[in-house]
Amino acid sequence: MIETPSGEPLVPVFDWYQYSSPTNVRDLLEVLEPIAHEEPFRDDTPKLKGYGWAKKWGGPGGSVLIHYGGRNGDQYGPNVAGTGPLAPRVADLTRAASIPHGVGRTDVRLDYLGDYDACRLRFIERCNAAGMATRDAGSCPESSMQLGRTVYGGSVSSVYQPTLYQKALQLKAQRVDGLPENYLRLEHRFTPSKSIEKAQLAALTPMEIVGLRPVARDLSLSLAELAVKPYKLTKQVKERDAYYWMLRQHSKTLYRLLDDHGSPAAVGQQMFLDLADIEEEEAAH
Repeated sequence: MIETPSGEPLVPVFDWYQYSSPTNVRDLLEVLEPIAHEEPFRDDTPKLKGYGWAKKWGGPGGSVLIHYGGRNGDQYGPNVAGTGPLAPRVADLTRAASIPHGVGRTDVRLDYLGDYDACRLRFIERCNAAGMATRDAGSCPESSMQLGRTVYGGSVSSVYQPTLYQKALQLKAQRVDGLPENYLRLEHRFTPSKSIEKAQLAALTPMEIVGLRPVARDLSLSLAELAVKPYKLTKQVKERDAYYWMLRQHSKTLYRLLDDHGSPAAVGQQMFLDLADIEEEEAAH
């Protein structure tokens, strides 16, 4: 168990869970359906090379992205990536349904309150002892406003890479306010290339994954010694909901209706009259 000086457990959690599976994309969508609630997965532009199509749910605060079809889709099957707070849900649903899969990337995070400078020095000491070069960055990962600081251990091409950064400042760049300034995140990233390693990750808990590497285990324990307390993030980046996507997808139609009817109020009135007609027609059948 990883504990802070006060005896509180510092629990590792999935923050990225990405895998390929021979399972048909329709079956995967059915397995992951509980994530979508009332808003279905939407079509998206493929981000990974070699895939023909993609479907997505969520946004900057956490998403599920499924690539399928195309050369890689035909050879390896769909590729599923759950990020942020949706990563544990993707892992749980996939495993509960006994979906065969190999994990190509997983990030395990530990969130806590602490002094960044002290933790950074401890991080660098352990990485140097392991022969892992460290690199400082003037901003946090995915921080478009260049806020916060980050230190990386090892190479981006390594199977394992640890990262420590000022999570509160990263989220501030994404307009999430009210977080403690000393909110830090220690992140362990695993990107195996061998099939046996990918299959192994598909069966391990976040705590067990941290235990795979002595550096990961030691960093988690030693930085926990410097932690004031664990921190649970409850505020998230505001998601773009179904209403947003409806407006984006049908903006041209709405402006055409505005030209036809002359005012936003008239457009709204006409839309609800038409909606009532549709509901009445469906009820009759």
